[in-house]
Amino acid sequence: MNIKEILFGNETEEEQAAAQTAVKEKEADTDEVTTDMLIVDIISQHPIAAQFLMDVGMECLFCPASQMETLEQACMVHGIDAEEIAAALNEKLQSYKE
Repeated sequence: MNIKEILFGNETEEEQAAAQTAVKEKEADTDEVTTDMLIVDIISQHPIAAQFLMDVGMECLFCPASQMETLEQACMVHGIDAEEIAAALNEKLQSYKE
């Protein structure tokens, strides 16, 4: 047994790729948007969310200050219900997965 096998196991490249794919799929299934998530995180995880958020009135989405706001804070500034936006956004994201 060599050091590579000790540190990384002796999986084939196909097994490693399958394991990585399974992890990504599991993460994708649990990537529900919540009101306490930062806008920057939402957009980085779900790029299609940017257009949705702009369509509901958050035109300043790419302003540096807005990137460090949570969805709840951004909704509060725009007078929008954060829970309603999170639910609608999750529904929209789910429709893209199907």
